[in-house]
Amino acid sequence: MSSSTDSATTSSPMDGWVVRLCEEEMPVFAQTIGEINKILGKEEYSSLSLARVVLQDPSMTAKVLKLANSAYYNPGGTSISTISRAVVVLGFNAVQAICVTIAVIESLVKGNAKDRVMRELARSIHAASQARSIAVAQRDQSSEEIFIAALLMNLGQMAFWCFAGEEGEQLDKALINSPQRDPQEVEREVLGFRLSSLTTALAEEWKLTSLVHEGLKGAASRDPRGRLINLGHQIAIESENGWNSPGIRKLATEVGKITGKASGEVAPMLEACACEAVTTARTMGAGMAARLIPVPNKKSDPESSFEVGEVLSWADPDPMLQLKILRDITATMMSKPDLGMILEMVLEGIHRGAGMDRTILALVSPGRAMVKAKHVLAPDRLRLLDRFWFEMGKPPKTLFTEIMDGAESVWVTDYQDPSLAPLLIGPLLDVVERAKFFVAPVCYSGQTIGMFYADRHPSGRELDADAFEAFKLFVHQANMGLDHVARLRVAAAAQTAAKPK
Repeated sequence: MSSSTDSATTSSPMDGWVVRLCEEEMPVFAQTIGEINKILGKEEYSSLSLARVVLQDPSMTAKVLKLANSAYYNPGGTSISTISRAVVVLGFNAVQAICVTIAVIESLVKGNAKDRVMRELARSIHAASQARSIAVAQRDQSSEEIFIAALLMNLGQMAFWCFAGEEGEQLDKALINSPQRDPQEVEREVLGFRLSSLTTALAEEWKLTSLVHEGLKGAASRDPRGRLINLGHQIAIESENGWNSPGIRKLATEVGKITGKASGEVAPMLEACACEAVTTARTMGAGMAARLIPVPNKKSDPESSFEVGEVLSWADPDPMLQLKILRDITATMMSKPDLGMILEMVLEGIHRGAGMDRTILALVSPGRAMVKAKHVLAPDRLRLLDRFWFEMGKPPKTLFTEIMDGAESVWVTDYQDPSLAPLLIGPLLDVVERAKFFVAPVCYSGQTIGMFYADRHPSGRELDADAFEAFKLFVHQANMGLDHVARLRVAAAAQTAAKPK
């Protein structure tokens, strides 16, 4: 039967699966991919935009930072405590690859994690690691894109087995009863479509990298990177028969030809990559899949020393983390002083280090007519981005306009406090649901350009003196950093003006 006939006769059941996966079963994955695609769609996409996507999810934040400090991504051992700095040090593409991997894993482990799901996930993580390793050995500039494509090449299979109920049981039984038949033919017979076709449909729906399609073509792909992805999957599958199998030796010879490495170098490279895939899987929360990745000397492999536990919905204050982030901010100021980067890192420090539920950086408009939320870390982020704003220079005077006049940090605990009550008015207080909060001005070159706001209202946790001190310390660090940037710009301008024309 031709592929066009196959497509025409199977579109309806497969379309139903695409809708179900996008709207019901994998919304978090769809949202993460959508956010990343929006960033990549901009002419000059920002590393800070990617950092904000990560910071919306505490679990993803913890896992990204754990991997950012791993031997693979950070061989120099430089301590990385903030997502903003992770993007700078590791690069946009590496953090993007980590985010996509985490999104896939979190979607699958929350589903009905059957044996077939974990087996497919283990193979995919292993294959992605092998394909990237070979790409790096080739000095390919798109090694992280190759990793993502290899990881997602079996997305249809993984998603189906994770969320299939009765249909999954029927297909499972048919595959067990027909071990000699081509699995794709069995899939089409039972489901009305092939699971590889579901991967293609999902790749189009979610606008995944075009390399996924090349990987699906296998050895027939005209793109060398597509063949590389196929090679990674072949290694992952064949290694399940043992690292000394004839199939692995044949594939190792092929890798040697591609990379120019001697045969004695290739085998250790492939085996080391398998061990790294195990670490990656565990760090990202896929401990069950990690145990299915074949590695040499399995008995000596620790059972699960890299597992990441459940991350609490609300971050607890962490003095050690505060110190690490403050050091990161100082390092950034010294090495790459950038106004936006410093403000983002301070925002993250307040949110994660001081353990706040909602943290907002609001900046003044160019004409100083309005102050509006620019960056928000909160469960209701979009609502606050839209509604957290107020006008400048118009009566009545409020606490927020007072802050913009250069007031010190303020901790609001009692709306009836005689010293604050006259200023605690205006619609913005309704936007923050009349929460207890911290607020402080942000200054640049002697002028207030915005403010930081933080509260714990959604969780109902009380603010305390330690949190307020941490909040003030981070704001102070922000103002010091901005002052440093201002002085550098003045010096640069003076140097330019002094040059002979």
